[in-house]
Amino acid sequence: MEAFGLVCLFGITTFDDIRTREIRLLEILAFAILGVAYNIFFHPNSFLSIAGGVMVGMLVLLFSIVSKEKIGRGDAYIIMVAGLFLGFEETLLLLWISSILAALIGIFLLKKYGDAMDKELPFVPFLLLGYLTMFISSSVGGFL
Repeated sequence: MEAFGLVCLFGITTFDDIRTREIRLLEILAFAILGVAYNIFFHPNSFLSIAGGVMVGMLVLLFSIVSKEKIGRGDAYIIMVAGLFLGFEETLLLLWISSILAALIGIFLLKKYGDAMDKELPFVPFLLLGYLTMFISSSVGGFL
């Protein structure tokens, strides 16, 4: 259930993030409601872990505000929703893996295109790749 919800969230918002560089709040709200319902009915994480996962996203939101949206607010909201599903530790892991992937691709693109490229990368596709990495890793015995 968690995997299906998060892949849908990241998949739908990845499409929007790449196409328009914007993420619709209605989609985020719908998945936030699903995340709360998921925790009410299945209790996969403690309340403290869920709160910690959401706080990770809130810290990203704070960074977004302070940095004048060098990372988008929509990305922060998506990380908050992921925190509802994943809890504190897995949300931190997701953010770490996604950031490493984004940095690697960013370095590659800068080396290849230099100043000719757009300096912004949509981050949600890296959240999708990061989550898929975590999911596949846990499915095959886990290396993370």
